[in-house]
Amino acid sequence: MLNKGVKSEEDRRIESIVVKLSSIGFVPDDLKVKEEIDVALAKIGLTYAILLEMESTDLNQQLLQFNFGWDRMEQFADVLMNWSKEEQQFKAKAKSLYTFIQQESKAFSFEIMAKIGQL
Repeated sequence: MLNKGVKSEEDRRIESIVVKLSSIGFVPDDLKVKEEIDVALAKIGLTYAILLEMESTDLNQQLLQFNFGWDRMEQFADVLMNWSKEEQQFKAKAKSLYTFIQQESKAFSFEIMAKIGQL
């Protein structure tokens, strides 16, 4: 179990990754932007190419391994949902992640259910 100070630091680190990915907005064909995405994803052991090919269940476990809280997982799924407008493969990953959060967090969220319904 992480102590409060370390957990808070870890949460800030994860938040900065998610915020960076959110700020990119969508995934254009621009190689420079994909490199920027890779830099952010490398902090959680991923690259854009790996994320595209990764099974949804493996992604869920990857985020758990890197200490993502349920709220940060939801934010990451929001990024994937946004990117799915350009890359259809992300739609299934986002839906799987939202479903995983609903099942494993043991807390029902109408907001997450609405997001699943949109997919």
